[in-house]
Amino acid sequence: GEPRRAAADPRMAVGEPLRAAGEPWRDAGEALASATTPAEAQQVPKSSHVFCNRALNMAGIQAVGFDMDYTLAEYIPETFDMLAYDGALEKLVTRMGYPEDCRKFKYDPYKYMRGLVIDKKRGNLLKLDRHKYVKVAYHGLDRMTSEERKAIYARSFETAPSFTPPDFSTIDTAFLLVDACLFCQLVSYKDAHPGAIGKSYEAIYKDVRRAVDLCHCDGVIKDAVAVNPAKYIKADPELPRMLTQLRQGGKQVFVVTNSLFDYTDVVCRHLMGTNWLDYFDLVICGARKPGFLLDPYLPIFQVRPDGSLINVDLIGPQDAPRLLQRSRVFQGGNWQHLHSLLGLQSGSGLLYVGDHMYSDILRSKRTLGWRTLLIVPELREEVEKAEGTLALAAKVDEAYDARARLEARLRHLEMRRSQMELDSEIEALLGEGLNDDHDGGSSTIEAAMAALDDQIAECREDQRHLSAKIDAELSNLHNAFHPEWGRLFKAGHQNSRWAQQVQDYACLYTSHVTNLVHFSPDTSFRALSDLMPHDRDAVDRPLRQ
Repeated sequence: GEPRRAAADPRMAVGEPLRAAGEPWRDAGEALASATTPAEAQQVPKSSHVFCNRALNMAGIQAVGFDMDYTLAEYIPETFDMLAYDGALEKLVTRMGYPEDCRKFKYDPYKYMRGLVIDKKRGNLLKLDRHKYVKVAYHGLDRMTSEERKAIYARSFETAPSFTPPDFSTIDTAFLLVDACLFCQLVSYKDAHPGAIGKSYEAIYKDVRRAVDLCHCDGVIKDAVAVNPAKYIKADPELPRMLTQLRQGGKQVFVVTNSLFDYTDVVCRHLMGTNWLDYFDLVICGARKPGFLLDPYLPIFQVRPDGSLINVDLIGPQDAPRLLQRSRVFQGGNWQHLHSLLGLQSGSGLLYVGDHMYSDILRSKRTLGWRTLLIVPELREEVEKAEGTLALAAKVDEAYDARARLEARLRHLEMRRSQMELDSEIEALLGEGLNDDHDGGSSTIEAAMAALDDQIAECREDQRHLSAKIDAELSNLHNAFHPEWGRLFKAGHQNSRWAQQVQDYACLYTSHVTNLVHFSPDTSFRALSDLMPHDRDAVDRPLRQ
């Protein structure tokens, strides 16, 4: 049957609350023993917590690194995304031969979400649960029916797609939301205007990806941001304080970003002022992640104050002091260069903070053993809506409980019916050739069986009504988060595929990078105890009493 929604675990994944002014940092043992959450100690809202999947003692972290885009810098989707959308649309029409009518398309920055999967060949956009079952599917702009969805993606285990490249692409960064919007609009336009776009869905996706990528390279986006960064980047006055706190706590603080230095300088000056480099021990621009994390042969260059590059002969950690004295800014390179410049012996002593599930989190964790913190800006709204929809969630639980009780009664009646039928057959065999009293007993059994049949039919009708009620309540809960896609971290009552990746690869996750300011630099973050379904009842029962 469908899994029930688990009640919230009373144990929380927490860290040590930040010290009060003048109070010495608590040691790791005291942090682990503490029963006080940061929210209780400082009234930090739950939406600003740092959540823990894998226990992490910050006392053992030597260096903390940050991506820039959508990590240190949170962009304003209504303005920043429009640069990519309008620029890509212009390229599609003027350079790639798409119809002029496409200029009428409108961008909605909140229509799609991270974690969705693009089926390039079929022109579909999908939301999967952690078992890779497709729960919601759109063809272009049109929602697919359950029958259409299952006919393609749930035919059999042998024919089920893997949802991996090259035929599928995951929206694992906010940069790709523009791709999803343009692709779905062009798919629907192609279907509505046969012959207007003489390309396959897969070719359309390639054109969209290339057009958006060009906007990031040719200045359409970055030149506009340089002119007026406040229009496109959210201000964050806590950023300098958070970085200073980490350095005062004995951590080396660095940046590894794919953006080149000229753009990095524009963004960081806006966020932290003209002396922004003083907040960092090392800055690596033009990193070309994920290649930076995978290819040990990528060359590294040092960036002069005028922006020009110097070839660097970086052999090992012994070369780091000389190079860093000359400049803390580098371009390119690979993870070995980073470790040498920081004097790291092992990747486990490094915590990397980023927003990109693949390039920042998955690759660094799998390949190098770095500890990871994923930035999920959507988490803030998701948590707040979850707290505001507790009544809706309770209705879903009540409907599931009622159906479970009804199904238990139905099973009991069906077992009685089967036993009665078996008893009747045995009695008939034993009664052959005896007196007519057998007919009277048979009539009594038949009457009892008929009464059971009526009760079973009534239960099945009630079951259909309850199932319809559950569907309606689930729909209400789904729509309270997002009218098309529901909750970011859920697909139905299962964790979404994206949530499963967060759980597998992000040691920590939080809604915004400066949430770290609420925690001391030697915090011990504690993970929840793993619970199997048979463990859940022991947790749920006390909560219901």
